[in-house]
Amino acid sequence: MPSPFDATEVKSDNCVAALLETSMMLQNYELSVPEETRPNNITVTFDSEAGSATIAATIPVTITLDPTGKPVITAEDYIP
Repeated sequence: MPSPFDATEVKSDNCVAALLETSMMLQNYELSVPEETRPNNITVTFDSEAGSATIAATIPVTITLDPTGKPVITAEDYIP
């Protein structure tokens, strides 16, 4: 499956910042869907007093087993 965005779009220089940046990108992709069919699987909220961000995500996944019986979890694209 091709990436929905180029790796150069994520400008963060650490994993935590990249998580926030990617979450905000997903939220913006959701907002680009017409309101009547818009998913609301990603929520990013900021607390300016605490200087923190909260990310809530509900991502549809498929769970299968590999040949050795170990679970393989694959995220599914849910944004039309």
